Amino acid sequence: MLFTENGLLIDLDEVRKAVNACDVFTIGFRLFPQRLIIDTRLSEQEGPMVELVEAVGTVEERFFWLGKRRPSFGVPEQFTFFVWPHSIRFLNDCGIVEHIRERVHASEREDAARQVDSALAQVEGLERQAIQEALTGKNYHTLWSTN
Repeated sequence: MLFTENGLLIDLDEVRKAVNACDVFTIGFRLFPQRLIIDTRLSEQEGPMVELVEAVGTVEERFFWLGKRRPSFGVPEQFTFFVWPHSIRFLNDCGIVEHIRERVHASEREDAARQVDSALAQVEGLERQAIQEALTGKNYHTLWSTN
């Protein structure tokens, strides 16, 4: 278990269990609203899916979106959502990204490897942008005036 700078507790073993057990899982982030969705299901016609997506209000909305996006698979057997309270760098450093790569068979599937790389690059860009905006005050309100 680890504590983040904001005091939240995260159990990396539980995150790994979710990555291993769920055929579809979604990761939320603290600095931006977009989600990383990973659908590990595959068939002869269709491989796994790793995408950055907009947030939805309910799990039903996500299932509806998933049904439109991947209609041949139906409703996932096991689905979870969790918030990653750390940096994207730590997601990689602690081995969760490698775990995701294993689940989508990135070493055997070039398309899956590209999807993981692309989605992570997008997530890293959103994190950089959010940090930059916080530092410059763009889209943020100060608690104290400069007077």
